[in-house]
Amino acid sequence: MRVVAEILLAIAATGLYLLPAILADRKKRRSVLMLALFNVLFGWTVIGWFAALYWAFHPESARQLARIAKSNRQASARHTIDAIVSRSTTHHKDTDAPDRDK
Repeated sequence: MRVVAEILLAIAATGLYLLPAILADRKKRRSVLMLALFNVLFGWTVIGWFAALYWAFHPESARQLARIAKSNRQASARHTIDAIVSRSTTHHKDTDAPDRDK
């Protein structure tokens, strides 16, 4: 029974230790990996753990969100252009093919 209690205590302590990384993942933060690494490396200090917790709850900056939006727009534009080029090359192959019925 004591072993089970120790295992449960170890799981609870690990969950509490990684709480900032878990919360950041649940909030769909883009920097979860960086935060998790910071949490693992510096979380053993009380200041490092609270810094990671603050980072997990701190909102993304407007500048960073603008960069993310621009990146998403560029990716969408690239996808659209690729689709247009793909259709165009397929259409040209179909129309340029010689008639075999003649």
